[in-house]
Amino acid sequence: MQTGIITSRAIIVTSLLFIAILAVLQGVMSIPWMYALELIDFNQSDAQRRRSFGLIGQIIGGCALILTPVLWLGGSDTLARFYGTILQIQIIMGVGLLAPIALGIIWPKGASIAFATQREATRQPLFWLILSGGLLVLVVSLVLPYFTYGEDYKMMYELGFDIILFGTMIFTALLASISVNEDIEGRTALTLLSKPLSRRDFLLGKFIGINLSGFLLLFGLGTVFQLFLLFRQGIERIDPLPDAPWILDLIETLGLGGSAEILLKALAGWFFLTAEVAPSIVLCFCQVTIITAIAVALATRFPMMVTLPVIATIFFLAHLAPVLVSTSGGESGSSGAGVAQMLRFTVTAFHAILPDLELFRVNIAILGDTQLTVGSYWLHVAWAVIYAAIYASVPLLVGLVLFEGRDLG
Repeated sequence: MQTGIITSRAIIVTSLLFIAILAVLQGVMSIPWMYALELIDFNQSDAQRRRSFGLIGQIIGGCALILTPVLWLGGSDTLARFYGTILQIQIIMGVGLLAPIALGIIWPKGASIAFATQREATRQPLFWLILSGGLLVLVVSLVLPYFTYGEDYKMMYELGFDIILFGTMIFTALLASISVNEDIEGRTALTLLSKPLSRRDFLLGKFIGINLSGFLLLFGLGTVFQLFLLFRQGIERIDPLPDAPWILDLIETLGLGGSAEILLKALAGWFFLTAEVAPSIVLCFCQVTIITAIAVALATRFPMMVTLPVIATIFFLAHLAPVLVSTSGGESGSSGAGVAQMLRFTVTAFHAILPDLELFRVNIAILGDTQLTVGSYWLHVAWAVIYAAIYASVPLLVGLVLFEGRDLG
């Protein structure tokens, strides 16, 4: 009996240590975004440093205060999912908000424009309107019956990413029209360019700032959607994946048991789903990057009322062109041969000029209906990222030429 008491105490101690590590991890992940938002600063006075450490300590203490009752109330998958959601959102905020600051080390002029653009974008009501609207539509997609005879989860998967993609593209296209065109028309650009700032720095800085704002919106909605996917799995009673052997070995090595063991397994399940969803989010961001580059280029010459219809037309034609190319290669009769050749030439020309957005399509292949290994899919994502980077540079170069030839006086 004494051995059992000692074992129970050891499990409690290791569980408390595990919870302390989780709380400290949340506190550490809060440092980058709080520093970027100037909520903490370690380079100022002693009073400011004490306030910064105190704020981080409050986050750690609050997290520990929430996690500790798990030892007595029993393990909770829901608590682990919310923990993973908050941690992932903090990482996204840290990366998105610190990126312009880090860029300032090698490119201070452009980074200052990017930082100001991103700060202005995230403070606009438009950002929060699309974020809240996207969350509302994702909630509806969670409870919506799809009548697909067992395929509801897959339909929700595709529909959710389409919702996130459309919302982010609408935001970046609108922001490009507002931020770039209004700065040029309102003489703000002329004031900035009167300083030692080139037009290239101004335009590329605007593009990076708008794209980073889209990054925050897209990946933030993607993280919440990941939480909804887990809830949908519970609604449809989809069997969870078995625990990985290295997770079981880690639990045995740490001596975890009871609620802490359940918490660690649930957290592992959350991050396994993150690895599954991450390629789809990256593909959506590639589309957003291309559309943002085109919108920024158009905004150097045209107002919003011209930019938005052109962007919408390019988006739909870019998705439609590959389908038309594949369907226009059939045989035609002699009477319609000339028309078919003209149609095939037109469709091929559109497909060659416009971006191949079907390359970034999130579809059923991702969900395991085809023999697609993780490595081959990530290789596809890598090529898609390279394609997006190359293609986005083309409209940016065109936009820079248009901007260089525009009189700002």
